[in-house]
Amino acid sequence: MRVDLSLMQTKRRRGTVLKLVRQGHENQLSRLDDGAVADILLEMGQPMSPYQMLTLLQDLATLGYIQYEQSFDNEVGRYRLDNIILTPTGLRFVDRRKSNEDIVFN
Repeated sequence: MRVDLSLMQTKRRRGTVLKLVRQGHENQLSRLDDGAVADILLEMGQPMSPYQMLTLLQDLATLGYIQYEQSFDNEVGRYRLDNIILTPTGLRFVDRRKSNEDIVFN
């Protein structure tokens, strides 16, 4: 049961992140980076560690929904993901707002 809840939470977070990227684009805001996404999720009551955030964004890229620029930050000793954008597949998916086996929209 615990694994199922964690998996569902991950799927919901993926949906939330896709919506955040889309809303930023619609409002002509600066492109998000991993830190900004983590801060927004924290404000929404969904705290994530920096490594959890990287994994979530990397998963979305692997699934073909987002793209980003990746660089290594020597000061903090981890990768940074900047200029997060939706791919054409991600855009179509977010606009439909239909959940699938990988992503759940609230």
